[in-house]
Amino acid sequence: MPSTRRASGPVPFEHWYTFAEGGPVDRALLPFPSAAPAPFEVARWSVAPGTSNDLDVHRSREVWVIVAGAGTLTWADRTTDVGAGDVVAFESQVPHQIRNDGPELLLAISVYWLQDGL
Repeated sequence: MPSTRRASGPVPFEHWYTFAEGGPVDRALLPFPSAAPAPFEVARWSVAPGTSNDLDVHRSREVWVIVAGAGTLTWADRTTDVGAGDVVAFESQVPHQIRNDGPELLLAISVYWLQDGL
């Protein structure tokens, strides 16, 4: 049986960048070998009360899991309220952004991946 010690267990995060006004974004460094990488990447990020994350549009598909806080989500030409426990999915090339309307820090996890052929 092959060893899974290095490819299993807690995932370390490193600072990736900071939103213009919202807060920091940390990217996970997944422990899988380069010969068999995960088909996705993950990040965790926060948006301070009264601020927004940067408007985002990219080639990858993305899923957000809202861990704490609440805000107003805008994507394409739509808007809705989201809060802790909500999950949101974005197709490739769909602009999306969240504004933290609540009194506490909005925390989220992103899972993103490139669709084959994109």
